[in-house]
Amino acid sequence: MKNYLKILSQLFLGVLCGVVLLTGCSKENKGGEQQQNMALPVNTHNVKRQDVPINFEYPAKLTSLQSVGIYARVEGVLLEQYFVEGALVKKGDKLFKIEPDKYQAAVNMARAAFKAAQRDWIRAQKLFKNKALSPKEYDSAQSTYENTRANLDAAMIDLGYTDVMATASGKISMKRYDIGDLVGKVGADNLLTTITQLDPIHAEFSIPSNDYYFLRTLDYENVKVIYLLSDGTPFDNLGKLDFIDSVLEPSTATIKARAIVENPEHLLVPGEFSRIRLDGIIAKDCIAIPQVALMQDAKGSFVFKVVEGKAQPTPVVLGYNIGNDVIIKSGLNDGDIIVTSQLIKLRPGAPVTPLNQAQTNQAPNNQAKP
Repeated sequence: MKNYLKILSQLFLGVLCGVVLLTGCSKENKGGEQQQNMALPVNTHNVKRQDVPINFEYPAKLTSLQSVGIYARVEGVLLEQYFVEGALVKKGDKLFKIEPDKYQAAVNMARAAFKAAQRDWIRAQKLFKNKALSPKEYDSAQSTYENTRANLDAAMIDLGYTDVMATASGKISMKRYDIGDLVGKVGADNLLTTITQLDPIHAEFSIPSNDYYFLRTLDYENVKVIYLLSDGTPFDNLGKLDFIDSVLEPSTATIKARAIVENPEHLLVPGEFSRIRLDGIIAKDCIAIPQVALMQDAKGSFVFKVVEGKAQPTPVVLGYNIGNDVIIKSGLNDGDIIVTSQLIKLRPGAPVTPLNQAQTNQAPNNQAKP
């Protein structure tokens, strides 16, 4: 009986040890699985060196290539107006008529004096050739002839000014004087109207210094200039860069620039404010990453790079911001993988799993059991 109890006791101890061993192994397996499951699923971005298209957008103001004032250049009563205010005129069109009577009379008098002097000059040349006229008399006849000719030219110029002509093509503004007004008085404001050129038209804007220093390193000779209307839609005609200043405005830290835009339908009006976009600029062979991947510490900017399944903080030198991306000057190489989510939870050396890889690993567990 004693032997029987002893055997039962040994069997019980053996079973108990086996249970303990199995439990320990199970805990070890579960601990390993938990440690593996602690890898944080994250979104990632594959770093690739490539050509990056860039555009710049700035507030702009439309200005005319030229705005020409039309002035009364002789004094007289305004007799006629030959244009409709706000209409388009061409260079050389007659705009106003100033009373010409006294100027016509001055021309007639100057012409008569010139003809008399001309006859005397012809006679003097013949007499001087025959030595029948002194040099002094010869010089006097020549001087009188030249003076009367100059007086006739001046009188004809003044008579011509009674026809006020358009000196440029464009849109004409309102008249400043009415028919019957006396214009051209010395010391008075003799501006009669203004002609504004509308086609082509200028768009003036300012480039921030940071943009300018980056822009000048790029090829922008073939840049496309898109003028945006007040509702944000692009204007039909593309423009081109016309001027970029070389002097920085110290008060605004900007560089003045200008584009020229064809405006055949005269839809764009000087004085209008909107925006202008510079397209077609390429930053060649560069690395651009999402700005959401950036972190900041006391030493500067850094990203978390995935190295052997772990998050490794990597310092980077930033370049120019392009929308939601930023160009990286140094710190990353082609083929690197960086983390773009869960950045607050990450610590240096923390295990991570790219989200697409994590989803792939979990897929078998999500399948329905038979």
